[in-house]
Amino acid sequence: MVTRPESLPTASVLAVRHASLPAAQLDGVLESLGLPAATWLPDLAALTRAMLGSAPSLVFAPVPDGGNSETFAAFGDALRRVPRTRAIAISGEKDADIVLAAMRAGAHEFLVLPTDDEALRRAIGRVQQVGSASETLGRVYPVYSAKGGLGCSTLSLSLAWALAHRRPGGRVALVDFTTTGAGVRVMLDLAPVYDLGSIANRTTALDREFVRSCMVSHPAGVEVLVAAEELDATEPLGAETATRVLEVLRQQFDHVVVDVDHHFAEQTIAALDVADRILLVTQLDISALRSAQRTLGVFTRLGYARDKVALVANRRTDRDRIALEDAERVLGRAIDVSVPNDYASCADAITFGRFVQEHAPASPMVDGVAALVRTLTGDAAPAPTESRAGGSRLARLFARR
Repeated sequence: MVTRPESLPTASVLAVRHASLPAAQLDGVLESLGLPAATWLPDLAALTRAMLGSAPSLVFAPVPDGGNSETFAAFGDALRRVPRTRAIAISGEKDADIVLAAMRAGAHEFLVLPTDDEALRRAIGRVQQVGSASETLGRVYPVYSAKGGLGCSTLSLSLAWALAHRRPGGRVALVDFTTTGAGVRVMLDLAPVYDLGSIANRTTALDREFVRSCMVSHPAGVEVLVAAEELDATEPLGAETATRVLEVLRQQFDHVVVDVDHHFAEQTIAALDVADRILLVTQLDISALRSAQRTLGVFTRLGYARDKVALVANRRTDRDRIALEDAERVLGRAIDVSVPNDYASCADAITFGRFVQEHAPASPMVDGVAALVRTLTGDAAPAPTESRAGGSRLARLFARR
């Protein structure tokens, strides 16, 4: 986990000059809060460059008219790269598009100018609470495979349960970003009042309280955010909204498990981008391994570090025709965890709307998921495998490009 400061540290404060935010007013309020005077910059581009260079504690960023500009998009990208920096978006009007743009950029507060000292002081105080509300940022684990039918959803549910029961008081969220299949709603027999469709239709309210209100508390100790019931009745969940949802959740939970689609939809890319570890699921058959091989290539082109990806061989059996060592050889890296197959127990658990660990605690799959939890929580990284594929038919097949 990433340690967060208890409150806003005494460090740099950056602000863009704005006719409705006098320097004397802002510096006076900052001084009253024990914070240093602001460093003033001429425009948003200069603020973005300075923010990346110094990672300040607080920035005041003007939102352009309409909220759309390449410069403001660049600011939002930069803000995500300096997680300790809090941002207050400022504007001369409270237009819905401007507020939405500020939220999508990752601003922690929105302030309409001109304003009085007390309102300014309260806004700064609220962003201080963003830091003190949680000492740590939780870890995000998307469960992904480009090939369907490998048990990703069942694995997601089982992983969430195991993380929640790893130690007393564990805070775990399970998020369903899928748009096809039975979904977590059906698998756990849930009937929530709100879901991701509620979030997609109200992107201007993505604060902690609203996101939590859309979740359902499962008796097993997992908080669940299910996919929309009627996909054609909601707006698509864009990358910015999906990212914001996950960032809000990681501020409240120790672990966030995300079941994602088998294709690179916007919400899938968002989950993969913000992930601490991506669980790339495969099986020991030619089709699944070929899919995993291609996906690893895509991850490399996306710039994901090698140790960001954990390879999971799901549904292992004694009848697998491909040995684990051969699979590792053609993939060019070690498989981190093998999860034994127990299709009957998994199917029965879904029928009764339960987690596998509750329905069949003696299932060999339970031990495999426990091993996966140990790998993730111990930050275990696979050792590089430099061996080359040999002259077998399997090796020749996977050498194709």
